[in-house]
Amino acid sequence: MSPGGIEKYDDNDKKWESLLRISEEAHTATNIEEFVATIHGILADLVVATNFFIGLYDESSNRYFFPYFVDENDSIETTGISFVYDESLDVTLYDLSGTLTDYVRRTCKPLRFPNEKIKDPYESGEITLFGSQSTSWLGVPLKFSDNTLGVMAVQCYDSSDAYSVKDEELLVFVSDHIARAIESVRAEEKIRKQHMLVLEQKQAITDSIKYARRIQKAALPSPVYIDNILSDYFTVYKPKDIISGDFYWVREIEGYSVVIVADSTGHGVPGALMSMLGVTLLNEQFRTFGIRQPGVILGHLRNKVKEILAQEGSANDQSDGMEMAIAIIDLEKKELQFAGANRPLFLFRKKEQLAGAERIPYSSLENDDYELHVINGDKQPLGVHWEEKEFTNHLIKIREHDTLYIFSDGFVDQYGGEKRKKFKTSNFKKLLLSVQAESMENQKKLIVDAFEKWRDNHEQIDDVCVIGVRL
Repeated sequence: MSPGGIEKYDDNDKKWESLLRISEEAHTATNIEEFVATIHGILADLVVATNFFIGLYDESSNRYFFPYFVDENDSIETTGISFVYDESLDVTLYDLSGTLTDYVRRTCKPLRFPNEKIKDPYESGEITLFGSQSTSWLGVPLKFSDNTLGVMAVQCYDSSDAYSVKDEELLVFVSDHIARAIESVRAEEKIRKQHMLVLEQKQAITDSIKYARRIQKAALPSPVYIDNILSDYFTVYKPKDIISGDFYWVREIEGYSVVIVADSTGHGVPGALMSMLGVTLLNEQFRTFGIRQPGVILGHLRNKVKEILAQEGSANDQSDGMEMAIAIIDLEKKELQFAGANRPLFLFRKKEQLAGAERIPYSSLENDDYELHVINGDKQPLGVHWEEKEFTNHLIKIREHDTLYIFSDGFVDQYGGEKRKKFKTSNFKKLLLSVQAESMENQKKLIVDAFEKWRDNHEQIDDVCVIGVRL
């Protein structure tokens, strides 16, 4: 083989090796800046590429920006290899109208200069000069699918250098890989920005909800306030989300201790709005009418809820409303009045106190020392219902050390355990019966521990509210 043939063979071998490297870089690149710089270095071994740039078109401004620009004569402000332009980049956008770069983008075809076809319009001023006058220039469009993203170009200032058809084919090959990389980066950037927007929106919503929690917490009676009304009690209050549809309400009115637990339709923001409505209606009810039978109070509240929610009993009405348990304690007369809208009251009494006491006709569960009495509320909510009736008022004679509990359904409906089943009311009764010998403080701890052990890794499905009072 002649020396010239060997040299040609070596050149081809080198070229294909370089093209293979470009292809591999395009598929394995993780850092786009390093990728473009590497491509530039590979190109420099194949063509005159001392002066090399990538110009991308910004359609909104009809101008160009440069992610990458290396030139021995000119200096251009670049975007630091960012392939997605936005105002946060704070870089110059260049008007390249009429330049060779813009010509390549508009025609979507490669262009080598000098070129007889382009010589006349260039000399006449139809194509204008941008930057230093080069002796040779080669630009190829960066195309992805049917979209021309911009232009990649090389140029030289030495009259002995000129770009060939082979050089053009090489740059077209490289441009395809770079265009794909650019589009990939743009897609990732779009996803990143969307992700950031979602995070910002989520943070704004979370901040708003946290502020709403402060308002909701302020509407609940504080421990210091309750301490002045109830001598021995506990509260368990566990919102499913940051804010809750459950709430409790405790007041001393005309010598009576009033204890209420309510469960609004829904949880989170909708539930919290309903809970604030419930607190407002209770404040108004007792401020206006004072102490009345709890069944009558529930009836008034139901009417107000229906009025405010515009519920008229039609099939199109929303089923929003509340479940509520109201206990009114008269320690002087040793009487407990109770009424419930879909909520019961549990009362535990020591067996030694049953002798001679007025029998409570609601016995449900017992052990050697205590007996549980369940006083059921009416099966209707505070809100529209298909068969509305007056709420039942229960009057119960109480004894010293009786313990009562009112609660929402969040605890008994919680899924958990090995088979992911509901905790159920029957197990809640057994749990309360098992802790009767404990102080109210210890009872709270044992009840919360039992809930968390049952829930384990399962999601909390509803708000939880439990109040226990030892008389």
